[in-house]
Amino acid sequence: MRKLLPLFVFLGMCLAAGRSYAGEVDILLKKLVEKDVLSAGEAQQVKIETQEQVKKELATGKSASVPAWAQNIKIKGDARIRYQYKHEKAAHNYSKDTQIGRVRMRLGLEGRVNDQLMAGVGLATGSGDPRSTNISFGGYDTKKTMVLDYAYGKYSPLNGLNIIGGKMLLNDALWTPTDLVWDSDITPEGGVIQINKDLGSKTSVFMNSGVLIVDADTSSDADAPTAYLFQPGITHKFNDDFSLKGAVSFQAFHNVKSHVRSSYSSASNSASTTSGSTMYLYDYQMLNPAVEFKIKEPFQALELNVETLKLLGEYVNNLDVSDKGSGFCLGFKLGQDKVAKWGDWQFKYLYAMLAKDAVLDVLPDSDRYGGKTSIRSHEGELTLGLGKNTSIGVDVYRSWRTLSTRAPETLVQVDWNMKF
Repeated sequence: MRKLLPLFVFLGMCLAAGRSYAGEVDILLKKLVEKDVLSAGEAQQVKIETQEQVKKELATGKSASVPAWAQNIKIKGDARIRYQYKHEKAAHNYSKDTQIGRVRMRLGLEGRVNDQLMAGVGLATGSGDPRSTNISFGGYDTKKTMVLDYAYGKYSPLNGLNIIGGKMLLNDALWTPTDLVWDSDITPEGGVIQINKDLGSKTSVFMNSGVLIVDADTSSDADAPTAYLFQPGITHKFNDDFSLKGAVSFQAFHNVKSHVRSSYSSASNSASTTSGSTMYLYDYQMLNPAVEFKIKEPFQALELNVETLKLLGEYVNNLDVSDKGSGFCLGFKLGQDKVAKWGDWQFKYLYAMLAKDAVLDVLPDSDRYGGKTSIRSHEGELTLGLGKNTSIGVDVYRSWRTLSTRAPETLVQVDWNMKF
């Protein structure tokens, strides 16, 4: 096949250039077969080997036929279809059942600007709610909206140092093993510095610090709410099977006191009403230690094939209040680290409690009693792999208020997840 090497090169450039050229390649190979230059088998072999070569070059970023900027861009996304059932029980034996269908779609781009700078942009379904990218079915088949989910730059001038600015992903701002304080859909806005340092082969330390913009600074409200973050942490590997990750964060939300509530607030923090506007009664200076223990093959002695067991714990205390200012979450994850293919599975259980003013009420998991404080909750979630990059999950919450009227709520979510 050496005599066909120039043909391989030409065809590879055509295939890499796009679908229209790929169609012309098929026509060219057909003509070569008709003129007895190639046999049908040789033509098919040329096409397959050329496609494989192009894929290899694109994967390693060495394709001369594709512009460098295109090779430096990564596209990722996911779609989720959800059925949700909620049973609410209030005072005087009143109860309500709600069933809805929902969809979520997220699309992200990451581009390497240069060797030290990366930019990320993401779009998602949603209405602007910081804690949700879901869109509910209904409205007589109305078109659904897309919003800017994140847009940030990450500058890495030194090994182990990242400077991030913009509307960023949550894990770029803080390490959060549970959603006790921060809903996983939140994309914070501001600037953060990350520092990571290895201390030998088994131990590493990290530091997240930054300033987040909570609300805009306006002429009518010069003292706009701002959050200051400081989170030192450590990761230690005791042996091949047992490791620990822990951190203590201080999250100071200043100028929230006497500031008007967000329209997306769950309206569960202490507040006062002045001239028809509901305003927060306290600031939220939250001390937040968290820990994760990871055990590989925890039941090997019992001959049970379980990849990992993670024990999770998180505590929060609002230093700005003397009463009803704490919360905690305890739980575990069992199964595969990631559910990525057929047969993979993972089970998660969390027990959470949040007092009335433990955290700012625009932050906690929106599925846990509507994101409110003054609650206790059990959560159990089972995820099963249906194939490569697709899974089904069942998430159940049983929550109630810690007030005189408990008003228990049961929430069941069945999700079909697809990643690409």
